[in-house]
Amino acid sequence: MLISPLALLIFVALTSSQKIPWFIGSGAWLVIGTIIYQVRVASLGHEYIRHYKKTVIPALLSAIDPNLVYNPDGGISSSTFVDTELYTTHPDRYSTEDLIEGNYGKTFLQLAEIYAEERRSRTDSDGRRKTYYVTIFNGLFLIADFHKHFHGRTFILPDNSEKSFGGVARFFQKMGGRRETNLIRLEDPEFENAFAVYATDEVEARYILSTAMLRRVLDMRNRLGKDVRLAFKESCLILAVPHAKPFLEPKTSMPATDQTQIRGMLRELQLILDTIEELDLNTRIWSKH
Repeated sequence: MLISPLALLIFVALTSSQKIPWFIGSGAWLVIGTIIYQVRVASLGHEYIRHYKKTVIPALLSAIDPNLVYNPDGGISSSTFVDTELYTTHPDRYSTEDLIEGNYGKTFLQLAEIYAEERRSRTDSDGRRKTYYVTIFNGLFLIADFHKHFHGRTFILPDNSEKSFGGVARFFQKMGGRRETNLIRLEDPEFENAFAVYATDEVEARYILSTAMLRRVLDMRNRLGKDVRLAFKESCLILAVPHAKPFLEPKTSMPATDQTQIRGMLRELQLILDTIEELDLNTRIWSKH
């Protein structure tokens, strides 16, 4: 952290018996007062957000479905995040919060905000080694019961690399990237243009990804963004939605009862929960066996 000349001057003034000019002294105290005020405001803002999350958010969630429980300090563990295999890089720095879980209709789900980063290092022109972090994932992570036991693993990933590099990317795609998976070609050109599908069991993957399911996934992509990822694994559907905006964070500049903010949060919650209906998870046509 860099220490400004004025901050250093303040320190000298407070630790030295030597007199300093009155205008420097008054300027120093002005800076000190400003810092104390900013710290106090930040502290109050943090407490306001915590109180809002513990009182207002549960009430909003109950209005959507009383079976859903909200824990602002809860989340999805880093080991679970890694085990989903939606991202193959292991995070070196990881945080999670805003856990929502419970039965939504007939489907048990867990939803949380996740921020996962990888540590990297580089050497500058002076030969000094510096550490920095790059984002693996920042957004919302949904794990929902699919009420179907999967013998294999199926992954639906954005097809950005294939569109950018064509044949070269196809070669690397065939290599998998997730253990024992192969690239699966589907008969839907629009879906193929948007996603790449990897699976350990091609027959099962085609069974899961029916024509109706492909259309639902494309509709969901149009609603949530082109970088969404899905996995069908261990009886669950897993959905990753990159989301740079903080989830369920109230603005301290607005009153707690502000209707615009409340409606915005309700829309934000419903946008993700609608995925359960959109992917038809509440229709139990399959049984676990």
